This record gives sequence, C-alpha cells and structure tokens, in this order.
Amino acid sequence: MNNQRLYRIGELERLSGVPRRTILFYVESGLLHPPVKTGKTMAYYDEAHHQKLLFIKNGKKKKIPLVAIRQMIERREAEGDTFGMRLDERFVLERKKSGELRKPRKKIGKITRNRILQEGSRIFREKGYRNTRVSDITSYLNIGKGSFYSYFSNKDELFLECVPLIFREFFSRGWEEIRRERDPYRRILKRVEVSIPVIGEFTTILQLSREALKENDQTLKNLGESIYRSICKPIAADIEKGIEIGIFRSVDPGLYSALLLGIMESADNLLAMNPELTHESMKKAIMDVISRSLLTTSP
Repeated sequence: MNNQRLYRIGELERLSGVPRRTILFYVESGLLHPPVKTGKTMAYYDEAHHQKLLFIKNGKKKKIPLVAIRQMIERREAEGDTFGMRLDERFVLERKKSGELRKPRKKIGKITRNRILQEGSRIFREKGYRNTRVSDITSYLNIGKGSFYSYFSNKDELFLECVPLIFREFFSRGWEEIRRERDPYRRILKRVEVSIPVIGEFTTILQLSREALKENDQTLKNLGESIYRSICKPIAADIEKGIEIGIFRSVDPGLYSALLLGIMESADNLLAMNPELTHESMKKAIMDVISRSLLTTSP
C-alpha cells in the first residue's frame, strides 16, 4: 500500500486526457467513486480513478452510451475488478501528516476568477477573439497559466463565459435604442446595425456556441445552448410580433431567426475574402434581404 499513487485532479486530467469538469461530472453522477478529501478544496484521486477514466473514454469512442458504460463498470466491480488500487482516507491523511504530500498552492478564489473574466472580456474586445492568447490575459494579471486553467479549460470556454460582458460593452447604446423601439421591423434592422461593426466577434460567439453544443461536458454544452438561444429568441419574438400585427409574412420565427444568423456569418466570411466590400454595403444588403423576404409590402 505504501507504493500507492496519489493524483491531484490536474494530474489526472493530463494523464487521462479527460477535462476536469467532465471528471467532476462523472464523480457527481456516480460513474467514478468519490476522491478522498483532506480539506474543503483538497482532494486526491487514485489509480482506480485513472483506469476508470480510460475505460469510459474508450467506451465513448465506441459510441457506447454512458448508461451502458456505468452498467459495465458495476458488473466488473461486482465480479471483483477494482480497476486498480483504491485509496482510503486514513492512508491519505497519514501521508499528508508525514510530509510526503506536497502542500498544494492556494486555489484562486472568486476575486481572481472575476478578474480573469473582466480582463479577458476587455482584451477580447480590444484585440478580437482570434488575436487574443491565454498568455495575454495571464501576463496582464501577473498570474501563472496554472491559475487560469484552474477555472477554464481553454480560451474558448473563457470566451463563452465572457459573452454577457462583451455583449454589454459592444451593444450597450445600441441595445438601449432597440429596447425603446416598438416597431418590430425597425427593431430587427437596428439589431443588424449594431452587430455589423463587431461582426467578427459576433460570429465567433455564434460559432463557439454551436461547438459547445457538441461537447461532452454538460456544463459547456448548457452554456453554448443558453448563449445561442439568448441571441435567437429576441429576433424570433420580433418576428412573432410582426406577424401578429400583419406587417410580416407568415414564417417560422425560430427558423427565420436562425437563417438570419446564418446570413450574418456568411457576411463575415465575405468581408474577410473581399476587401472591396464595406460594413456599410453589407449592412444595406442584409437589410434588403430582410425587407424582401419578411415584409408583406415594400417598405
């Protein structure tokens, strides 16, 4: 038992290739047995955790549902297969008391996490998503990359969590004008108008939201769905109102709002490929498409 290996979650993440949020989800859902905790924020994992993660990862590659993987694990454990050595609390505490366990760094708290979000949002706004690196954020805050990865798996995840702050900064004055506008047609046009100047970041948000929907990490998937719906829903509501008062043709509001977002992404690609196009010409083209496809009569 003295040769038993102990893992912190960061090391387990690296060894298994499974993100820490997913590891925590597996523990909460019962796919993995709980780690041994030695404090409020300190937990140690064993070789059985490592081997189970590899087993789950292999099962998912074979398209086996998690429910079936859980049954396979339970069946193997019932037959006496422990997937490797398991820790007990007394063993971990004895190792800690003897000084064999390194004292871990103090975990960053809510203040540091909020600083990462605030400065990340600012740097994304100033440099754009594509030109921002994790090191830009950690260097400005004077923190190590390890602190960054304690809360965010990568730049994409940080960007998704920064979206509300970025929206508030990008569209603060524009959204206020939209809220005051009562005509649903003019509201939709104003949405286009405030989005075109920041179309690159806007379409990046859309793309990352869709990518998050395909993630195995349920937290990230929920975040992507929430952001995408928050963009589509107000457009669909405007369309429903326009149909109700008779100025819009009878279309599927949800489908049309999704198509409109697709047009915005295509516009971003066209602007990148054709330097002769301008934001103003693209805005007019999109507004023309909206008026011709949505209005019951010419504006």
